[in-house]
Amino acid sequence: MKKITVVIIDDHPVIRHGVRSVVKKQPDMIVLGESDSATSALPLVKETQPDVAILDITMAGISGIDLIPYVKALSEKTIIIIYTMHQNHDNIFRACKAGAKGYVLKSDEIRDLLTAIREVMQGEISLSSSFPDNIREQLLKGECEHGVLSVLSPREHEIANLFSQGMTPDEIGEILFISPKTVRVHRTNIMHKLNCSRSNELLLLLQDYFPH
Repeated sequence: MKKITVVIIDDHPVIRHGVRSVVKKQPDMIVLGESDSATSALPLVKETQPDVAILDITMAGISGIDLIPYVKALSEKTIIIIYTMHQNHDNIFRACKAGAKGYVLKSDEIRDLLTAIREVMQGEISLSSSFPDNIREQLLKGECEHGVLSVLSPREHEIANLFSQGMTPDEIGEILFISPKTVRVHRTNIMHKLNCSRSNELLLLLQDYFPH
């Protein structure tokens, strides 16, 4: 029997160890590797081409959700499961829109994560039972357009996430390899789309939607 290959991407070593220990005990699964950041995750995905990548949301720099397109670009077959403590509805829909097929909360039973791995490998969408019924129903229908931040492009989401961490245009430009001027243009567009008239108003709004 071919085993389901898994990589774990989470910046908490205790979480990585716990997930790895449980997954390794499953007769139909094998862990190919783990990573604590987006920087080390991408080479891991490229090398191992896993069936499933388990991603945390909150990591330094690029979030797990913003990492999804990069993972898919390196390994088209890899199925994404978000494994997080955050039940923010906007994050749920953003993950869906980015291509995640599973969303499990760390407060759920660990067996729920194992179930999610098996379900997504069967072509299903797997969602935490903790989600409200209306959210589950919408996501199971594949309806990912929802939430305040859904009006932003993927690049704007990425920049908004970094702004929510209090970074300056210079710092964001250095991380994303774009000019500070380009970052400021994106910030202006984000403010317009989110109906914010001042930078501090934007920061407060973004901090409600991006967990740090």
